[in-house]
Amino acid sequence: MSNIYEYIKEHFTYNKDGTFNRNDRKNANGSYDHYGYLIIKIKGKQYKAHRLVYLYFNGKFPKNEIDHINRIRSDNKIENLRDVTRQQNMDNTKFESLGVYVDYTNGLKKKYAFRFKKKMYRFYSLQEAITTKEKLGGKINYDYYKGEIVWV
Repeated sequence: MSNIYEYIKEHFTYNKDGTFNRNDRKNANGSYDHYGYLIIKIKGKQYKAHRLVYLYFNGKFPKNEIDHINRIRSDNKIENLRDVTRQQNMDNTKFESLGVYVDYTNGLKKKYAFRFKKKMYRFYSLQEAITTKEKLGGKINYDYYKGEIVWV
């Protein structure tokens, strides 16, 4: 694993748009699989680009799954990626068009987020998220058991 980390740090340049440029092979920046994920081949092994971006910034592969916060599989900007459990990833998928979620990304100050009319809203507090969502016309149901806000 550390060999892959050293390899990508030496041969890949990360761009702000979430893409990599590779300096050791021409036209080897990957291809998309049928699920919409970018796949990059390194030393005969295939890796999903979002996992390589996570490795590039954190020095290790994620413990769990990588969630694309905005649900766009080709958007591999580091600020759009988070290491989450399977349940957290499924919750983001399940409430994608309905709700507000708690963003578990380390160091993120505005943890409460929702998407409305193709715009992402982020808040410091649960109350701010609830108030704004209600002003936009959404109904809020906070699930204390899961620790998540759901727009119903």
